[in-house]
Amino acid sequence: MATLPIAWPVARWHANRYRALRMSGDTTYRHQHRVAALLVQLFPSAPRSAVDYAASHDDHECVMGDIPASEKRHWSPELAALYTQREAAVRAEMGLPECPPDWQQQVKLVDRLDAYMWAMYWCPQAAADDEWISQRALLLSSAAILGVEDAVIELIDDAPRGVM
Repeated sequence: MATLPIAWPVARWHANRYRALRMSGDTTYRHQHRVAALLVQLFPSAPRSAVDYAASHDDHECVMGDIPASEKRHWSPELAALYTQREAAVRAEMGLPECPPDWQQQVKLVDRLDAYMWAMYWCPQAAADDEWISQRALLLSSAAILGVEDAVIELIDDAPRGVM
């Protein structure tokens, strides 16, 4: 069994416009473990290498920081490519596992699914926000392509909402 490197947790949601999300206490460490659990739940045949990657996919952020996805969407293709190259270099320096190429879509789905479910739990009013409406549509589209749309809908619909 491979031993995964240890990285310190980085605060998530720190730049989000919703105070409830900024104050939710989520960290990359907690997020990654939820992502790995969702991967196994939705894709029971996921190889160990994909689960290991899911459980460490944001560990490089202890070096590079957490840059919100909403910010990355505004980057030029050149800046995005530079960031991706640096991210890969940091991951390699840390000895982190790589995602098997044929499992990248599944890991991206559960990564986004966890973010969506966390946001809806801590800040249910965000569900009416255009950005989160788009994220839900993207999730369901990706889930349909991967053959897990019904399971994702059930997870979203059955998830607890609103602690605040």
